[in-house]
Order: sequence, then structure tokens, then C-alpha cells
Amino acid sequence: MKLAIAVALSHHPQLLILDEATSGLDPIVRDEMLDIFLDFIQKENHSILLSSHITSDLEKVADYITFIHNGKFIMTTSKNDLVYNYAVMRCKESQFLALDPNDMLAYRKRDFQIDVLVSDWKGAQRKYKDVVIDHIWVDEIFLMLVKGERV
Repeated sequence: MKLAIAVALSHHPQLLILDEATSGLDPIVRDEMLDIFLDFIQKENHSILLSSHITSDLEKVADYITFIHNGKFIMTTSKNDLVYNYAVMRCKESQFLALDPNDMLAYRKRDFQIDVLVSDWKGAQRKYKDVVIDHIWVDEIFLMLVKGERV
């Protein structure tokens, strides 16, 4: 994979289109590849379209993330929006029933709680003071959108 990226970069492209470019690599080599990608996109006219199931890679290098499931676009938003604004509320059933449906993107019933995906962490924290609200990782957001019930 390192050779393929080196060959692609030798042509001085402005756009790289990569599919699972880091899958199967050990963590050290994967990190080196991500550093190469970050160096590449430092130039304002350079971009990478990266398809990956390794969400930690996306969290490191992406500006925007598009979720696609079964060939359908679920969401496109900035990585910063996902990382800094999205959260999961951990609700008891009584708390869940009192939530405004407009505040929920998706929810998922667990054994003793209901997890609710929200896109406005601070707003939910102000509005629902008695509910536990946790930051959420990109892969958890994707799972909630795919496996949870959509509102």
C-alpha cells in the first residue's frame, strides 16, 4: 500500500481517491500513512476522497464525513461537528418518554436504558439536566444511525 501511495503521489495529483487505503496495515504503518495523507492535504488545492471502515482514521484526517449504508447516503457533515456537537443521552424509560422528539436523531433500547443520539450536546445538557449525556465516537454515531430507530 505504501508503494501504491508513493506511485500515486509521484504524479503530483491534486486529488487522491483511496478505497480502504489503511486496512490490513499494522498500527505504526497505518499512522505513517495517515501522516502522509495529512502532509498531502496541507496544500490548499489538494484533497483526498477516502473510503474507510476504520473510523479512527477518519477522525484523524477527515474534514467531512459521509455515512453510506446499503448504498444510501445517511448523513454528510463536518468531522468537527460530529466530534464536538454530537452526544448520546443515557435515559431511563421515563426520561426517554419526556424527551422532545425534535431533539432526537435516533435511539436504541438497551437492557436497562435507552441511548438517544443528539446533534446538539450543549443544548441537550441545558434542556435535560437529569439525563446522563456522554460524548460519542464516530463509529458509535454510525451504529446509532444504522441500528437505532430513526425519529
